[in-house]
Amino acid sequence: MVNGGRWTEARFRSFIISALRGAHGKWGVKHDCKAEARVSRGLYECAECHTIGAATLPPKEGNKRRRNNAAVDHINPVVEPEVGFVDWNTYIERMFLEAEGYQVLCDNCHSAKTAEERTRRKKK
Repeated sequence: MVNGGRWTEARFRSFIISALRGAHGKWGVKHDCKAEARVSRGLYECAECHTIGAATLPPKEGNKRRRNNAAVDHINPVVEPEVGFVDWNTYIERMFLEAEGYQVLCDNCHSAKTAEERTRRKKK
């Protein structure tokens, strides 16, 4: 138990990961990468399939929020699917990268990459 016995270790880990993701949203290099993929106002080129598409897509049926179609993606996963979580220093080093560690992917390519990583993680 951590936080004066209020949280389990899993809750604490979730809290720290959420805080790091929030900070990563402000990581300037990530925004530079997206700007580099920009073709013109609101249009971005996917690093995988090289299609040029709008930054956002309409929501899927039943949802209200538009979908991101220009996702800034870590080329190498923050947590290696076959290895799993190593330690906080490794997690932070792999989350906060320089420009060569990021790519901009369209919704289809990002979804496919994420699904493939999830499949590898489940096999572990």
